[in-house]
Parts: sequence; C-alpha cells; structure tokens
Amino acid sequence: MNNRKKIIIEAENIDELPISADIKYNSNYKNLVIFCHGYKGFKDWGCWNIVSDLFFSRELNFLKFNFSHNGTTLSEQNKFTDLESFSKNNYSREVNDLNRVINYIKLNIYYEKIYIIGHSRGSGIACLSTQHHSNITKLVSWAGVASFKERFPDDKELKKWRKNGTRYIFNSRTEQKMPHLYEFYNDFINNEEKLTIKTALLNFKGDFLSCYGSLDQVIPNKYAFDMAKWATKSSTFGIRTNHTFGSKHPWNEKQLPIHLKELCLKTIDFLKSD
Repeated sequence: MNNRKKIIIEAENIDELPISADIKYNSNYKNLVIFCHGYKGFKDWGCWNIVSDLFFSRELNFLKFNFSHNGTTLSEQNKFTDLESFSKNNYSREVNDLNRVINYIKLNIYYEKIYIIGHSRGSGIACLSTQHHSNITKLVSWAGVASFKERFPDDKELKKWRKNGTRYIFNSRTEQKMPHLYEFYNDFINNEEKLTIKTALLNFKGDFLSCYGSLDQVIPNKYAFDMAKWATKSSTFGIRTNHTFGSKHPWNEKQLPIHLKELCLKTIDFLKSD
C-alpha cells in the first residue's frame, strides 16, 4: 500500500517559495530520514520513490523534498518549468530550505532521531545543516560535494559571468539552458565561512558515512575521502559505479538498480546500527 503523504511548507517571507515534500510515515517507527536531492534534480527524480519505499520497509520514516528554487513548481514537480526561480537559486537558499524542512518536522512530526542523506550537491547542503541542528545524529553523503568553492568556474569564466550577469549550464537530459545569475557567486563569497563544508564536518559530533561511485565522472572520488577525514566519527563506502549509482531519469523499472540497492542497504545498516 502506498502511504506516501504530500506536504507543502508555505513561504514565510517575500524571499521564499513554498517547498513541496512527501513522507512515508508510521508512528511506530522511531526515527526519520530526510533526503536532499542534487543539482538539476528533484524529489521524484529517477529511483528516489523506490528508495523511499525501501527505507520505509526497514522501519525508517522517510521524507524527501524539492528545494524551493530547483526550477520545478507545485503543479509541475518533475519538470523545470520555472527557470526564473532556478536562476535565483544559491547555496544559502538551499541551506535555508533544509532548515525550514527540519523546523516543520520539529513542530508537526513525531520522531526520536533525525538522519540526513544528501546526494551530490544535496550532500553539501546536508553537511552545512548540521551547523544549525545539533539533533542530527547521523549524516550520509552519496557522491557528495566537499567544496562548493571548487565548483565555480575559473577566473576567465567568472569575469564573463559577471559581465553578462547570467551564466547558462546545458541540461543534456531536458536540452534546456539552465540560467544562473551572478548573484549565485556573490552569495557564496559573501557567506563563504557559513557555506564551507569542511568547517561543518570538523564540528559535526555525530556519525558520518561518505559513499562514492568509483566510476563517477561528475564528482571526484577524492571528495568522499576528504569529507571522511574531516568528520570525527566517519567511514567510507565505495561501489564500482557512476554518479547516480546506476539510476537515471526516468526510471521505469519496479526494482532499484543493483548498485543503488547495495548503497541503500549499506546506508540502512549504518543508520540502524548503535
């Protein structure tokens, strides 16, 4: 039976947009997983619903959400139809979005412990959230970014971006040119201390699992080992697979790809261990 409940977290000020989320929840399950999608992603991308089902089958409540400025809308949650909001996104907004989700949970959903999983860019945001929420006891990175600063282009491209005001990244799946305002870069520079993943992990007191695909061509494997080195209580887990652990969008199968299932089972064991 599909008991996935939809949630809308309303905007509280003019700079925010609503957040769409869904949760698989049983009040008899003690702990809650929050999942953060990556860049050019969304909560229902590829296999994420099947991932949610698997975690729930192992007695872990599972909430996933769309970052508010990821380019989707409440009416079209699987398509990038709002490129204007996408262009205004930045790391500070995404940290704020995850804070809004966690604050909503504290007020509305019973749990004993909160665990956070992030994929790719979402992993970096998950790491940063630990600076604001000491009740996050376990943290998992799936092919995660270790440094947002390193993801920006070189000086020549930055000067071009500043001059033009907008930089476009091609989405090969949708064949869209995804716009980023230069404010994206400015926001990071102005808030670099708060947006440094290394700082967050050096101060994280919980357990950390850093996972990677050894054939990942998007995120260097080095990031997984760097993050594990920074966190006090950490371990790594590698699989011979790509950045999305064998999944893609759309995913029309009923079962998870073998490597993503292996990743999920490893993560579940980590979260349920004492």
